[in-house]
Amino acid sequence: MASGFGVRTLINLDLFTDAYRVTGKAKVGAGGIHAELANPNTKYLDIQEAYISRIHDPGTIVASYQTAAFRKDNINFILLQDRREGIPVGTAHGRSIFTRGRPIPVFITVPSFEIEGEVIHEGKPSVREIIIQSVGNFQSVFAAKASASQRPDISYSGDLILVHKDRIGVFCLATHKK
Repeated sequence: MASGFGVRTLINLDLFTDAYRVTGKAKVGAGGIHAELANPNTKYLDIQEAYISRIHDPGTIVASYQTAAFRKDNINFILLQDRREGIPVGTAHGRSIFTRGRPIPVFITVPSFEIEGEVIHEGKPSVREIIIQSVGNFQSVFAAKASASQRPDISYSGDLILVHKDRIGVFCLATHKK
């Protein structure tokens, strides 16, 4: 990932709404995808090379476009294969997310999906504290898997899933893994 003021880099991502999966690339600055999602100057996230498929039929691309924009409040979650693309680079906070705290297994529901993985948290495990202390409007879930609630055989895995906090229906902490 490039660094420096004003330098922007393309990252690969999968973006999920209630009914669709969009595979594409987003241009992000030094603040990473969190800064793009938190940008108060736009309600949209721009995607390049967008391939759109339905959640219930992920193998069929129904449309593809060179550019697309998605309303941020309509995004259920974003899946990244490399967690480093999901956090700000060159900051103490960015480095510490890998080393501070301990992994806590979680189960989260959003419309059409169930998400399992781990959050990294310091202190007493509490859903309220975890949500309050996470960056911006998206909760980071590491080593994550999202399964379609109506078709659990359809699932997506990644190093990091950014879950839109306003779209969370249920957030559970596990004291141990299955």
